[in-house]
Amino acid sequence: MNVASIEAEAYGSSMHIDGGILTVTASNAVGKDALGASAKAIPIGTITRIEMRPAGMLRNGLITIEAGSDTTLVHFRRKHAGAIGQVVDLLRPQPPGLRSTPTIDESPTIAPTSKAGYQVAAHGGRNSDAQWLGPGQTVQFGKRTLPGGMLYIGTSLFAQNGYSTEPALINPRLPVDDKRPDWGARTASYWPSYDSITPQARSAYLQWLAGGRQQPDAPITWAFLFFYGLERRVLIDAAAHPTSEAELGAIRAEVQRLLGIYRGNNSFRRYAGSFLELLNSADGDYEPGNPPNTIVADTWKHFDAVAKAVGYFSKNAIPVPATWALAWIRVNPEILLRTPATRCPQEFGTLFELRYQDAYGDGIIVKPGKRRQHGAVYQAASSGIGFTSTSSELPDVVSQAAARHALEPIVESCTADLDSFSRYLGRNPNTRGTLPAVALLPPELVPPEASGLADLDKFLRDHTSAEPTIVYADDLIALWPTTSGTLAKADAVSLAQLLGTRGVGIEPDVRFGGPVPASGSQVVLFRLERGGPTTPSPEYAAATLLMHLAALVTSADGQVTDDEVEHLRAHVERTLGLNHSENSRIHAHFRWLLTGKLKLTGLTKRLAVLTDDQRSAIGALVVNLAVIDGRVDPGEVSALTGIYKFLGLDPTTVFSSVHAASTTSAPADQPVTVRPSTPGAPGYQVPSPRPEPGVPLKLDEQAIAAKLVETAEVSALLSSIFVDETAASPAPVAAPISDVPLVPGLDAAHSQLLRQLALQDEWSRAELDALCNQLGLLPDGALDTLNEAAYELVGDPVVTDNDLLTINADVAEGMLL
Repeated sequence: MNVASIEAEAYGSSMHIDGGILTVTASNAVGKDALGASAKAIPIGTITRIEMRPAGMLRNGLITIEAGSDTTLVHFRRKHAGAIGQVVDLLRPQPPGLRSTPTIDESPTIAPTSKAGYQVAAHGGRNSDAQWLGPGQTVQFGKRTLPGGMLYIGTSLFAQNGYSTEPALINPRLPVDDKRPDWGARTASYWPSYDSITPQARSAYLQWLAGGRQQPDAPITWAFLFFYGLERRVLIDAAAHPTSEAELGAIRAEVQRLLGIYRGNNSFRRYAGSFLELLNSADGDYEPGNPPNTIVADTWKHFDAVAKAVGYFSKNAIPVPATWALAWIRVNPEILLRTPATRCPQEFGTLFELRYQDAYGDGIIVKPGKRRQHGAVYQAASSGIGFTSTSSELPDVVSQAAARHALEPIVESCTADLDSFSRYLGRNPNTRGTLPAVALLPPELVPPEASGLADLDKFLRDHTSAEPTIVYADDLIALWPTTSGTLAKADAVSLAQLLGTRGVGIEPDVRFGGPVPASGSQVVLFRLERGGPTTPSPEYAAATLLMHLAALVTSADGQVTDDEVEHLRAHVERTLGLNHSENSRIHAHFRWLLTGKLKLTGLTKRLAVLTDDQRSAIGALVVNLAVIDGRVDPGEVSALTGIYKFLGLDPTTVFSSVHAASTTSAPADQPVTVRPSTPGAPGYQVPSPRPEPGVPLKLDEQAIAAKLVETAEVSALLSSIFVDETAASPAPVAAPISDVPLVPGLDAAHSQLLRQLALQDEWSRAELDALCNQLGLLPDGALDTLNEAAYELVGDPVVTDNDLLTINADVAEGMLL
């Protein structure tokens, strides 16, 4: 084949035709890798097959050239498609020459139809006598009747490429050999054209048309030759002469019918399927249905479909439904979906749709901008068309910044709330649906059918009421799937979180600084508002210390009255500003404190940072609590003495402090009981006796109010202790992140954290928080990331999170090799 010299630029290579030689030259490493050499010279006459895959927005196009046993691959981008398409058209193998066979004697007789049915677009102003038979038309062709229409009939019609005859044109002047029909299409070329196939092949093809285009055992060549005409009518003629929707519908139905018959042929299925997608996505009659499945690795394949749907909603001022919004954020390259969204796609999708609907109801309405979408690029099966593109009137909004900013907060909230669940599944991939896994789900996603959840719900219904309820920890632990019959700290966290999704709180709660519920102990269950805090605020942390000290004092006389409990609760509410959820929890926490023998152990760390003045202020606070009910029992005096010793205060000053607290701020109008008298025992004279049993205790509300005002400053002090606790421990100085070698599976910041933690065996939580703050990391998430990497590299966690963080030196060493 001799053609004029032509050259086209590809991606990393170029194609040059000169005479009968195709030369492919690689211009960079990418091109050399695809070509397998720096250059190739291919005689055009040896080419047996050439295919061209179109370039999309997110992938390169690909040309496959087969010449003998050698295959050459050439990549190209969308901007190269036009020039590359011309080269490919020139390279397509030409059909064999025609044989001399008598022509059909009579011209075809076409049943009447409307003039619009015959409209055919001529190429480049060239004359054409071709006619298009609309759907349902019949033509008498010699002795044959060709039913169904959708055919081109005539002697002259150029293809879209401008230099060859339209392949689908049935020319009645060309010879047909009915004596030797080529039923197997053996004499037809790879890209058949009616004007170039043999007379024997024409006979078989016309017989296939006369039979209604439905013989399943016919060569796929005939289906393709007919299909070429449908492509031209939609892609070429419709651009010059608007085609009625009824005709497009008939063409769509015909392609679907042919696809049902010849679906077994991969090539026809691919081309016909793409053509149907093009027809179904035409702007004129397009209306989005259900979004494509975007839970796939190659989400970019669905970008055009999603962009078209969102553009349709925008153009018509229709709210974007939640299902399409989910597809939108999955295919949008501007929105980064992190591990929880990809590891837990079903949970993420459900949560996103729920929160999207909560935020926007029916959906957001996207304002159309001036930009319009690119039309679809379609690779036709017909060699007369090759690549073509369609225009679009839909606005291009899928990457619009304003709309993206409306979706990103929902993506972030869903990702954050699924982070713990995702990490748990990463370590335990077969536990989806179990209580430990369900406990980590956001409340909206907790499935009622989860294993063991029905038993837990029944237990909660039976053991919770308006007031905090004391239950045995063993009864609760029995409902949790453990092998040892005890709860680990991680189990206690998960259990507390799951109870929260059921509207129930538990004390002690390890998330708020409490111990792990142990076998033989008691816990308190209480009604809890959903959506309440899951970590202690500084005010709540101060309140727990206050309640612990208060419980020691108020229970020292062997009994705690309802009045004492109520006034303690009122004090906390008035002075610390706790919210409703925290007030409910602190009340339950106090009930739990009274279920066991109270000790001062566990408070040492919290009080270690106090100054002498602060210790004195807290001592005065607990004295105020002791006298708030108007009397001080010997047991209370004993408890106060122990607390004074614990605080480092002089225990001999307890009596004077009690006396001062009873007589200052609000002068009493009668003697105050310091300690009741007993016959024969040394002590203080008590002017007035105790109230008789059964007589309600009457308190001086003015005195109580005065004491509460005095203790407000101390409550604020306790709150400030917890705010400043982190700063109390000097944080290690981290080296610049860029100077630290990366650990496999970790980024620079987490690599730096691991190397710093490996320097010693134990770390306090305050030290970890300070170090993570320097590195810009969240402490709990950082620990999970380190342990996940440790599981991958060594098989064991590197950090154990108890009261102190314990570093597994062997695991750390294995990770840092």
